[in-house]
Amino acid sequence: MTSDQVGDPPDPAATTTGPAPEEPAGGDYHQSSLWRWSGPASLVGGALFALLGWLLVAGAVAQDSDEALVNARPDELVQILDSLDAENDRLEQERRRLAAEIESLTSGSDAAALEQARRRKESLEVLAGTTVVRGPGVRIVIRDADGGVDAPMVLDAVQELRDAGAESIEVAERRVVVDTWFADSPAADTPGIQVSGDLRSSPYTVLAVGDPETLSTAMEIPGGIADTVRTAGAEFVMEQRAALEITSTVPLTTPEYAEPVDQG
Repeated sequence: MTSDQVGDPPDPAATTTGPAPEEPAGGDYHQSSLWRWSGPASLVGGALFALLGWLLVAGAVAQDSDEALVNARPDELVQILDSLDAENDRLEQERRRLAAEIESLTSGSDAAALEQARRRKESLEVLAGTTVVRGPGVRIVIRDADGGVDAPMVLDAVQELRDAGAESIEVAERRVVVDTWFADSPAADTPGIQVSGDLRSSPYTVLAVGDPETLSTAMEIPGGIADTVRTAGAEFVMEQRAALEITSTVPLTTPEYAEPVDQG
């Protein structure tokens, strides 16, 4: 037996028909694989793989950027991630700013200011006659069969009601506001009273919202409007109401010449 025959016989499975594959320079292939990294290298490699995986998932939603993300270098991926983080921070800051603004408008002194502004708006709408109103007050009916009641009498009644604290007034289904005017009928054979140009005939119904007791007292004072109307041969009937509604309104108009002045 020669020295070549000493030892175990060769393993047939290890026999190859061609040349053995070349190993990578520097040692065994498996030892140089990314899966065999250890220490800091493994952390860097894991981070890069995690980053790339996250971007690929995002790219599945944004299909147009799919190819760019797959082919991007690690430093490019880091820049993309930084830009996304910066945009996310900007959006978060904007969200917080809007949330703070909403909180400011709905709490504390701002909420009180908004409520005050809302009430002021409603008061101006009532005074301007642009909204329907309801409340306690008086209802007056003047029946003038002989035509003895003229426009100055009706104007005096409106003025007395205003002086007594009436907040809203309606005469013959016409809302009385700052520019309302009264005039006698232009035709002698057509009795009636003009209310801002609209001819109204008897009976004249007057509604006034305010304190009923005060308003009725102002109308019935000796020598007041009630006595004047009755002296003219007309009937004056008034009743206090716990609740009445004035439905007539006037359109809101924009002043042509007057402008508000800033008092600040």
